[in-house]
This record gives sequence, structure tokens and C-alpha cells, in this order.
Amino acid sequence: MAANRLPLKPMRRVLVSDEIIEQFKNLILDGTLKPGDGLGSETNLATQMNVGRSTIREALKVLIHLGFIERKGKVAVVAEGVGGGMQPREIIERFRANRNFLEMIEVRKIIEPDIAAMAAARHEAGDLDLIRQAVDAMKETLGDINAFLNHDYKFHLYIAQASRNQILIEITRGIQDMLKKSQEYVLRQSDSIHHRSLAFHTKIFKAIQKGKPELAEKHMFGHIEDIESEMYAILKQANKDTTTGG
Repeated sequence: MAANRLPLKPMRRVLVSDEIIEQFKNLILDGTLKPGDGLGSETNLATQMNVGRSTIREALKVLIHLGFIERKGKVAVVAEGVGGGMQPREIIERFRANRNFLEMIEVRKIIEPDIAAMAAARHEAGDLDLIRQAVDAMKETLGDINAFLNHDYKFHLYIAQASRNQILIEITRGIQDMLKKSQEYVLRQSDSIHHRSLAFHTKIFKAIQKGKPELAEKHMFGHIEDIESEMYAILKQANKDTTTGG
């Protein structure tokens, strides 16, 4: 199907994912878009739907994570077997139910890599001691989710304190409850994220310790992206369990 002939409606307001995902979902369900069909370029889709490319990119990212579409090279296409046992409505409902967690991850990706970079450039010896203690405590509490979460939060707070930026410190404290809830959701659903988070934390600490801002920023962004991928994987698996009765 030619990408410029998709019956997509212009968006009156930029609603980051819901309406865009809904339109593509309906096109797949009614057979307008079939497995293997390409969606066209992000630029063409953004023009047709009257939104920015970043909005289209975010919607496609969600659709990819949830199994509706896949990347073949640089082209997004409808995933093979998408119409089989999948329950798109349930997937979307789960996405919406966890939207606060997903939006928290978006916020973290915006601010925390820069906080880590600032900490690498501005830290003092006392900051390193606190961050190291948090990492060591996480190692000792891998089997205790509540304790692990507490030390995980302290790790990120200590890094914010090392940034020497009072506003960023207050922001980190202000999102404490939502941060812990989102982390707890992922930790309780995943068997492997604990060890990966600890590995990322260790790399972040070492980059800060060595005074390497770019490396600290890179590892922090990778850490949060890993949490994001795990969140989408959990939502996708929950749908498979529902459809198979598992």
C-alpha cells in the first residue's frame, strides 16, 4: 500500500501516543494495513497527521515495543502475525494504565543523564563515598525488593546532590514517590532487571569517580533506556499471557 494513500486523519491536538496509536491499530484490525505493509517515512506521516516528527517517532516506538509494527532496516512495517492471537485493545489499555510510569521514564531520560554528567564534573570526595555506599548496599539487597528500591533511590539522589544544582536536587526529591512506584513495578515483574540495574549503577559510579561527564551521561541514558525496554516487554508479555491463558 502506498504510504501517501493511508486514510489517516489530521490530529487537532498533539496527544503524544493515544490517538495516533488508535488510528494505526484500527487500520491494522480492519485490514487496511496488512502484515508487511510499510508505513512510509516519519516526515510524510507527520505531515499527513499534522503533528511533529518527534510525536510520530514516539508513537511508532510504542507500537514497535508492543508488537504491532517492526523495523526492517530504516522502514517501519506492520509486524507479521500481528492479527493472530493478539488483543490490541488490551495492549492499549495496559499502556494507558501504566502511562504515568512511562511518562516518568521520559522525564528521567531528559534530566538524569545531564545530572550524571554534572556530578562527574562537580563531585566532591564525600559525594563519591555516598554513591559507592548506595551501590554496595544494592549488591547486598538484591533479593530484597524494598531495600533494593530504597538504596536505588538514594543512589540517584546522591548523584543529584553531587551535581551541586539545588533545583535538580529538589526535582529528584519531588519525584521520589512516582520514581519508587515505577521502579517497583518493573522490579517485581522482571527476573533480570535487578542485576542489569546494578551493573549500570556500577558503570555510572565509575564514570563519575573518574570525572568523565560524557561517559556518565551515556551510562545513565543507557540505564534508563534499559528500564524503558523492560517496561514495554512486561506489557507485551502480559498480553501474551492473557491470550494464551498463561
